[in-house]
Amino acid sequence: MPRADYAEGFGYRWNRRRLEQLDSRSGQPINRDLLLNQSGWSTADLRGGTVLEYGGGAGRFTEVLCETGALVTSVEPTSAVHANAASNGHFPNLRLVRAGLGELPLPEESFDFVFCRGVVHHCGDAEAAFKTLFRYLRPGGRFCVDVRAAAVTRTHPLRPLRPITRHLPPAVLYGLVERAVPKLLALRAIPGLDHLDGETARSWAVVTTFEWLSPRHLRPQPRRRLERWTRDLALREVAIDRHFGVYVIRGTK
Repeated sequence: MPRADYAEGFGYRWNRRRLEQLDSRSGQPINRDLLLNQSGWSTADLRGGTVLEYGGGAGRFTEVLCETGALVTSVEPTSAVHANAASNGHFPNLRLVRAGLGELPLPEESFDFVFCRGVVHHCGDAEAAFKTLFRYLRPGGRFCVDVRAAAVTRTHPLRPLRPITRHLPPAVLYGLVERAVPKLLALRAIPGLDHLDGETARSWAVVTTFEWLSPRHLRPQPRRRLERWTRDLALREVAIDRHFGVYVIRGTK
């Protein structure tokens, strides 16, 4: 069963800088566009539906989901759940839960939608984590889950540092990342930020670099393995698309 220790350092980062990636802070619909475009869902689809978000972090996508009028249960295994509460606790259609994926206090097959971003590849057993999510999706429900993509031609430029950085205390690593980001941006060593500019690009670069270097586990997956997982679960209308180094898997149970 997947454990709740997939990324202990994330709780530190999300509580320290909880507002950085919120659309309401940036004034741009970055997360809204990302969620709707990659999931294939519309606000009309979500309105009034029940959504399980696993790995809510500081609430960047929780905010978007709540604004659609969906009934959102956002689950986070780390202390970042407190950051999400501070940012989004005013939404009456939000329920926040702190729990690991193997210990969710929720009825199975009870949600219309499952949304999970940035979690599966940080679990010790990525396949078990992926498959566990679908216990909570009702038959006919829709899902959108992303998984870090295994390198096809070249690996992430910072990957060689992980054997050292994943053992550093979160506060130490975060400080190093903040100092290194300007140089990394100048060298174009942080992929996936071409759509951002200025201070937004800098702040997101700190977040994404820390999230790459800090987790205990990082298990990118090849496409053929993800296809097998979806076949094992007999999922329907499955699409697997690659975006900025991750595979986004969506479809129907």
